[in-house]
Amino acid sequence: MDPVRNPISRGALVLLRAGAVVAAALACLQPVLAGAFLQGHYSMLAAHRMSGMLFALALLPTLLAALVLWRGGRGPGRPALFAALALVLCAAQIVLGFTRDLVVHVPLGAVLLYLVVRIVLLSWAKQPVARYAGVPA
Repeated sequence: MDPVRNPISRGALVLLRAGAVVAAALACLQPVLAGAFLQGHYSMLAAHRMSGMLFALALLPTLLAALVLWRGGRGPGRPALFAALALVLCAAQIVLGFTRDLVVHVPLGAVLLYLVVRIVLLSWAKQPVARYAGVPA
């Protein structure tokens, strides 16, 4: 089947874009919530924890869509690689947060933000992802 006319690739691109944007928004929210907690708003720690869990959940459909585009739609593999790496690092991030290992937790958060922003940029670029899915960027 022609990848340009493949409705599965189109749907995967839409899911990749949506998942990446949601994940990036949640990643941007994390330091705000942590800062509010440090400022004395102690309920924000629970919000930070919940937002971190939602971030991990947002990475799942992002990874799935990136894999479908890469393997099924013959698209580039970088979004899938970045999404897989982000999901693994997010799991480590959650563990580090619960163990309060902040020396690694804080910089790893910056790495995760970088990864999801890269996924957003790759998914919305005219090339190379949209060329394979037949969806205008």
